[in-house]
Amino acid sequence: MSDAESSQSHELVAQAQNGDQRAFGQLVELHHSHVYGQILRMVRNPEDAKEIAQLAWIKAWKKIDTFRFESAFSSWLYRVATFTALDAIRKRDSRKEVSMDDEDHSYSVEQTASVVAPPEQLRNLEHKEIRSRFLEALEELPEHHKTALMLRENEGLSYKEIAKKTNCKPGTVMSRIFNARKAIQSQMKEFLK
Repeated sequence: MSDAESSQSHELVAQAQNGDQRAFGQLVELHHSHVYGQILRMVRNPEDAKEIAQLAWIKAWKKIDTFRFESAFSSWLYRVATFTALDAIRKRDSRKEVSMDDEDHSYSVEQTASVVAPPEQLRNLEHKEIRSRFLEALEELPEHHKTALMLRENEGLSYKEIAKKTNCKPGTVMSRIFNARKAIQSQMKEFLK
């Protein structure tokens, strides 16, 4: 995003924080393709991405007053979109489980897995547990570490690009990503054997 766009965003954010819905609409126009693209990369389904993007914009509108102009608006918005997508993924994954309490009395994957369960069923359980642990570890990271890591891993941005987006030095970005990965590895050491 250019400096002119960034300046325009800051102006519009200030207006939106004062309740100006038209200004917020302009922010949506400016940033929607970025938000949608980020979410699409995470959920890999265009229809889901559209719905989640709408939820992200609703959250952004409700939380716009929490933006403190300490970083680029696009970085703040990126975090809102990322966490909205992660929440949706968690909800979707939990809906896929079938409980014994359901009317058809089906067993959940966890309840049917046993020592003699098919290997692919055990692998699915392990993948689900790994993903769940990863998301928990990600949630525990400080915001600036989480943002840097997500920009690197999900967006594929270079350290320089991340530094520009988050208004810090490339060395700081490298340090944040290193520390984020180290913290996640520490949380997931049982899976990394």
